[in-house]
Amino acid sequence: MQTRKAVIADQTQLKDCVQASLEATYGGLWSSEPLSVWDEDWTSARVACIDDRVVGVGLTRDDVLSDLWVHPSAQGLGAATRLLAELEQEIFARGFSIARLRCLEPNTRARKFYTSRGWTEVRVYPHETIPLNTVDMEKAADS
Repeated sequence: MQTRKAVIADQTQLKDCVQASLEATYGGLWSSEPLSVWDEDWTSARVACIDDRVVGVGLTRDDVLSDLWVHPSAQGLGAATRLLAELEQEIFARGFSIARLRCLEPNTRARKFYTSRGWTEVRVYPHETIPLNTVDMEKAADS
């Protein structure tokens, strides 16, 4: 498995990876309609690839880890761990001493993953648009 910066040619695979992970994680949780990948600019993303196939996608903005998705077929292979470490370094290299993220409360697998890698849950509150709670998490640069 390799990780690298995304390139424009990755866009279709990127969105397919995020869509598959989104459906596997949250499908049917708050809507019977298929969930869809929002119109996101993935050009600054990092990707994990196996044999030139995008299996993981991560994105940061300022001090926030905004996205970390792994295709269901590649979960457990280390893509999330490698991407997370690189994304944390992106945030800290920008001069921030605290990295932040948020995930949905029912995503206990992600919450355990982040907690096991030094992240701390700091706040739980209702999501702005869907009927689920959101969990804010933080990690200090020195942890």
